[in-house]
Amino acid sequence: MNKCKHQIALALILLGFFLAVSVSCVCSEESKYPLTVTDSAGREVSITEPVQRVIVINTDSAEAVTILGASDLIVGLAEGIKDAYEFRNLKNRTSVGTWTEIDYEKIGEVVHNGSQNMSSDALVLCFVYPGKPNGVEAVSNNLATIGGINVLGLDFYKEENLSREMKLLGSVLGREKEAEEVMDWHDKGVAEAESAASGLDRPKVFVEGSSKGLGEITTFGKQSGSAMLLQKAGGDNVMQKDEAYPKVDWEWVVSQNPDVIIKTDYLKSSDGLPGWSLSSAEDVKALEEKRNDILTRPGAQNISAVKNDRVYIVSAQTLFGLDNVAGLQRLAKLLHPQISLNPEEAYAEYLHFMGQEEQKDRIFVYPEIAKA
Repeated sequence: MNKCKHQIALALILLGFFLAVSVSCVCSEESKYPLTVTDSAGREVSITEPVQRVIVINTDSAEAVTILGASDLIVGLAEGIKDAYEFRNLKNRTSVGTWTEIDYEKIGEVVHNGSQNMSSDALVLCFVYPGKPNGVEAVSNNLATIGGINVLGLDFYKEENLSREMKLLGSVLGREKEAEEVMDWHDKGVAEAESAASGLDRPKVFVEGSSKGLGEITTFGKQSGSAMLLQKAGGDNVMQKDEAYPKVDWEWVVSQNPDVIIKTDYLKSSDGLPGWSLSSAEDVKALEEKRNDILTRPGAQNISAVKNDRVYIVSAQTLFGLDNVAGLQRLAKLLHPQISLNPEEAYAEYLHFMGQEEQKDRIFVYPEIAKA
């Protein structure tokens, strides 16, 4: 009997301990709220309860939520996100317009689902974009009448803000540990690229984006993510304006005589996978045409980049977001072929974080970067 009483007493003690731990965890979680955070637009946002549903307006936000292991929270997204290979598991989520034309009525339907009960567990993630109709201020104002929706402006594409933004999102989604792990990996890869390029001669680089003929070519100024990445990779941008995306004409480019020309492009591969395949005649033909367009422009043969065969097509997707670790290392190798870096290993690690399988025989720079 005494033995039985002893066992019962022990069981009650253990039960009390586990209940205390459970209550402590719940109280600890609840004590976070209201959680007040400052987004990248400098807006203070008070989140009163744990986020249970997320709506992403751009691929950078979708990537950030996914890499934190929280893609199951995504209930709505901009239509174009579904086209990306890495987000194919989100194809059945509700579309809320596009990243430039947001359907606010649809967001309201997704958040409230016909219910009259107001809930504050929804979060919309969008770009900061000051003064633009798809920027956080405009999005927040348009959603103000719906109620129950938190809005954060987080870019996830500017290298100098990435760590802060990821850790902030980790806190908001209860994924602090995951955010720390991802950023430790990211920062290590960035440091490796910067160290490898440090002290080497810095070539002059022209980075070209979209264009409307030779009279209106978009390039990247100091406030752009691409320019910041180029700086870390050991190159000097010939565009020195602070403006993020200034327009220039081809004559200006010729006058700058860059050592390297990089054309960033969103060209999709024939098989729909990230990057391009050299075994695909369709991919190779499309890349050759884009490169030849630059090589045959008026005065091109007078530019050092053309004379020395240093004109490249670079996959734009790899220069933004968290896979820019691999993008940065590719840029550093492109500018300094002699350095020892393994960008494909960095990209494989990124895919692991994203829950994706590693893709073999893919290129993200054309022509291929020479092996060290």
